[in-house]
Amino acid sequence: MRPAITQASVERLFAILIALAAIGFGAVYAPQVVGQLPYLDPVWGPVSAGLLGASFLFVGVSAFVQRLAQVAQITCALLFLLVLVTWPVIVREAIPANQVPWPWWFLTVGSTAAAMGFAPWRATVYTALVPAVYVVVRLTPLGGDAGLSAVLQGVYTAILSGAVLVIAVLLRRAAAAVDAAQATAVRRYSHAIREHATEVERVQVDAIVHDSVLTTLLSAARADTPEAKALAARMARNAIDHLGAAAADLPGAAPPVTVHDLRARIVDAVGALAAPVRLRDAPVGGLRIPATVADALASAALQACVNSVQHAGGPEVERWVRVEQRGSTVHLEVGDDGSGFDLAAVPAARLGVRRSIIERVQSVGGTVVVASNPGAGTRIRLGWGPGGDA
Repeated sequence: MRPAITQASVERLFAILIALAAIGFGAVYAPQVVGQLPYLDPVWGPVSAGLLGASFLFVGVSAFVQRLAQVAQITCALLFLLVLVTWPVIVREAIPANQVPWPWWFLTVGSTAAAMGFAPWRATVYTALVPAVYVVVRLTPLGGDAGLSAVLQGVYTAILSGAVLVIAVLLRRAAAAVDAAQATAVRRYSHAIREHATEVERVQVDAIVHDSVLTTLLSAARADTPEAKALAARMARNAIDHLGAAAADLPGAAPPVTVHDLRARIVDAVGALAAPVRLRDAPVGGLRIPATVADALASAALQACVNSVQHAGGPEVERWVRVEQRGSTVHLEVGDDGSGFDLAAVPAARLGVRRSIIERVQSVGGTVVVASNPGAGTRIRLGWGPGGDA
């Protein structure tokens, strides 16, 4: 989403407004300027009017070429001030009393151009200087010797120009604050994304190390029979393959997996364990889930079964796994009726439940519920749904 106000949009708006004012005022009052040319110097009169008109056209063109906007605005403001200061030189004979010198009609354009183009302090000086110069010019005989009306016109111009300057400064500061807030938000969001990615990778690495490497090393250390040694060797090969696949995987590279395939994968994996794990029947449809989710659920379920084989008791313990589809969600349960454990009493250095099951599933947006008590067996329920609906 784009913010409602930015510094670029404000500058664009300013360029359009001053362009409309310059072109509009120039077109409306051009006949009056031409009507006063007989009272002006035959050279400097038309030259000054032509230069100011050209600056108005330059401001109008700058509305379509944003990089020229500030240059055009400053040029217009300086040329208008030059015309106003040199007015006594431009005038050859006094303007009729029923008319005002033609720069009066463009005082607002010059002050607005200064407010848009100059820095705030320079624009403030310009806004104060232009009405003062105009009053002085109008009080001279060549300026019409206007008297009190000249002072009132100067005050009116100062108030109007000051209001334009204040609005411009406030809008620019508000836009700068919005830009700064947006940049800060983007920077913080990027930092949070990096931290999240680092945390997810840490969870994955911890889980892989625990599941594959540590479990293989423990099995190898306890392998006293030829069958156990063969199992340890097979686990070592699987661990190497797992680490290689984890290093080569790219996000989003693997296609989605059906719940049926997920169940078959879990059944094949638990079939290699030292104790039997029974598959309980549950309805499974054709729902397809992301490959990363399937990997997390299958690995977490396998680790739960491994924990049960290692800690829940011998072959006399009943162990089971159930994979079920409920609408657009997937639910897994790994359980046994063995010795059970107290989750709060598990040391922090033990990664089996905390990293390999809970954090692994939570990292892909799933949910984990561990229900276990000493002597009462264990139930580990995993769930996942799009948008965290599990």
